[in-house]
Amino acid sequence: MGTREKSNLYPNATWEDCFEFAKTIAGFNLKSVSYTEVAKKYGLTSTTTKSFTAKISSSKQFGFITTSSGAIQLTELAKNMIYPTGDITLMKVESFAMPPLYQKLISAYDGKALPPRDIFENILMGSYKIAKAVKANAAKCFFESADQLDLVKGGIFCYSEVKNGLTNDNPSDEPVSEKEAPIVSESTENSDAIQQQLETPLPVPESAADYISQNIPVASGKVAKIIIPVDSTEDDLLLIKDMFDVLLKRKFKIKIDN
Repeated sequence: MGTREKSNLYPNATWEDCFEFAKTIAGFNLKSVSYTEVAKKYGLTSTTTKSFTAKISSSKQFGFITTSSGAIQLTELAKNMIYPTGDITLMKVESFAMPPLYQKLISAYDGKALPPRDIFENILMGSYKIAKAVKANAAKCFFESADQLDLVKGGIFCYSEVKNGLTNDNPSDEPVSEKEAPIVSESTENSDAIQQQLETPLPVPESAADYISQNIPVASGKVAKIIIPVDSTEDDLLLIKDMFDVLLKRKFKIKIDN
């Protein structure tokens, strides 16, 4: 009989599933609850059901519960999130970083474009010792958990930005007024098209594989992000260039040589 491949520890349930699991435990209003009683809440007769053990393991990794002698207890973190007295956004984001695997992935991809899911699965297997049999689920849980906490912006994994509250469209102290918005010069080619593009809200990219992303650090320590669809035509790229020139001229007062 073949030997089952061992895997490094990974969350095999999503962040949201684990938080809901913690809230279920809180509903007992007890200091600790037996595995059997919690399983009954999910209509299960066995505490070894894969979906149940996945929630326990993953909830421990996210810092929501501890276990001892067949019983489950909520952590102070979970209690503070379930019964909040203020904004819990930071606690949510920090709990995402508690699993050892996610700590490593944050270090590797924070501020960068995430690979396509199928490539990410192989990276988990090769670089992080996640077993081949579970790599797809490990990748799925990571991507879905990141989405649940809105950590992916335009295909970029923005953990630190979200944690530090730096993901507003206009991070400056004062909002940009309509008068300060970029105005298209009458001498700019395709000015009507450029103006329309500038005034149209940008859709959120669905897959990092569909976009070319480039992060450019600037002197303030922030990061400029350029995200362009891989299937852009030559006309698309010329229009993007014209729009960028307009932004530099009007918003940043940079002289562009023609």
